Amino acid sequence: MMLLLVVGSVLVACTDSPAAESPSVDGSDGADLEADGTDEDGGSSDDAATTTTEVAPLDPTEIPGEPINQYSLAVRDCFDQIEDRRDGQPVTITTRLPCDEPHHLQVYAILDYPAGHPTPYPGDETIRNFAVRSCYREFVPWVGTDYETSELDIGVIIPNRENFEDDAARYRGIHCWVRRVDGEAMIGTSEGSGW
Repeated sequence: MMLLLVVGSVLVACTDSPAAESPSVDGSDGADLEADGTDEDGGSSDDAATTTTEVAPLDPTEIPGEPINQYSLAVRDCFDQIEDRRDGQPVTITTRLPCDEPHHLQVYAILDYPAGHPTPYPGDETIRNFAVRSCYREFVPWVGTDYETSELDIGVIIPNRENFEDDAARYRGIHCWVRRVDGEAMIGTSEGSGW
């Protein structure tokens, strides 16, 4: 049985407006280190902790697809999200791609968090839990198979406090997206795929 992927909960702030969290996967699993700072063989992890690698910023002209604000994605849009650093801060670049080209993510539903203005922001965890439950219910009608037997995972894009409470934005949107469990690219749409 697969577990529901909730990467939408640990997302980095995007510089696009409205600014909010965007789906990403943390590449470090920390599995090699014990709680006391030693590696699994008992050695010190100080060397690993002090080693840094300089990574050149991504060149936007070399990123496949059309750069887009993640909140502009529509149902059926296929897209990728690439982690980058700008001015020392992590950012996520979202690019929309044709679904007949390799891509990793696809939006399958857009929902609204049920709270009118001027409701205060209920918190990341509350919105995330609502989003995951709601997106789970939308999965079978989209893919055509149960989530538990599917080859796909679910992720979410949720609003942040600023956009939720802003008088002009009042953004309550939740994007539900899927990706392959094995991390491989998809070609074609996940709609009715039975994946």
